[in-house]
Amino acid sequence: MTTTHEIPYEDCEALLRAGVFGRIVLNRPTGPEILPVNYTVAGDAVLVRTAPGTLLDRHAHGAALVFEVDHANYERWHGWSVVARGVGQRVSRDQLTSVERSAPKPPPWVKREDEVWIRLPWVTLTGRRLGRGWNPLAELPVRRYGFEYDRS
Repeated sequence: MTTTHEIPYEDCEALLRAGVFGRIVLNRPTGPEILPVNYTVAGDAVLVRTAPGTLLDRHAHGAALVFEVDHANYERWHGWSVVARGVGQRVSRDQLTSVERSAPKPPPWVKREDEVWIRLPWVTLTGRRLGRGWNPLAELPVRRYGFEYDRS
């Protein structure tokens, strides 16, 4: 039987930084909403690009947000999930820090000239995995280009 284990903070951070696609959860007046997003990480914050007026743009600023990235291998019965929690900040392109400007940009779903960014500086970063004896990073189907994970 497969068992569940907590992922150490450093490994949670490595998995989050290596990923490119996740889900952001926000609360709107009609209830919770889960949005699939491309993302990047700069410093200790998740960054998501969106267009002005979108659901994310309208409801993320100043709100408690949850961001999740995960992977499951159904054939081998193992997987993992990392969750970042914090308060969202709406920032314009001009308000991005130098670290954020130099981070790899997530590919846009739709090509637009106007954009805003949602910054989620995490307050907590937690994770769980199913099973032992395998490397979650090695099994990522898509990994941030150029990302190397060195546990030495």
